[in-house]
Amino acid sequence: MNHIHQYGVFSALMHGFSSDGAKLSDILSSCNHGLGTVCTLNGEIIIVDGEAYHFPPDGKLHRLHPDDRMPMVVATDFNPTLSKELPTLSMDQLTQALHPFFPSKQNNFIAIRIDGNFRSITYRIAGPQIRPKEPLLELAKRQISKSYENVAGTLFGFYSPPYMNGIAVAGFHLHFLSHDCTAGGHVMEFEGEGVVLKAAVNTQIHLQFPDSEDFNEEPILPESAKDLHLAE
Repeated sequence: MNHIHQYGVFSALMHGFSSDGAKLSDILSSCNHGLGTVCTLNGEIIIVDGEAYHFPPDGKLHRLHPDDRMPMVVATDFNPTLSKELPTLSMDQLTQALHPFFPSKQNNFIAIRIDGNFRSITYRIAGPQIRPKEPLLELAKRQISKSYENVAGTLFGFYSPPYMNGIAVAGFHLHFLSHDCTAGGHVMEFEGEGVVLKAAVNTQIHLQFPDSEDFNEEPILPESAKDLHLAE
């Protein structure tokens, strides 16, 4: 339980790789929560309770089809081992709220789910590519940022340790889904009230690499991950 299943590496998105990916049905066969993106990097994905939702830049959120493919996805069979009810919680307070996982598990992956009402939340949605292999940093220049007040919803994502940056996104990487399934994206800031925080430490990661000419066309170097936080 609480294994991470990942297809692709985030550094590949910095090179614009997005032509193929894992099939959603394969991911959901072993996972019930996760996040990622779709081919052509057209927006964001969140998986909650075994359902996958896609938020494209045009705002028309919809569920993914089982045959849809994702060039980048991080998912888990989420079974929380930590649960807290908190009167308030913000992004800046998240590390402290996850005690005792911090610092005792700070070099592990940690899956995180937050449910509640968000007094304020800001998220962004990037994409799509307008030419083949357009780098993620170029898409970030056209990303859409949205802010909401007093919206109920769910945040899900992962804490990844710094040494994994490039394979993962170091630090907290969270996506949002409103309870009415009309809004969501990559979380930048949030202030929640009356929230339930659940988390699980992940000690195993199953990493699958694309087996394609596109993925191996050019070397993916460590320095390509240095600007990952500007785009992810």
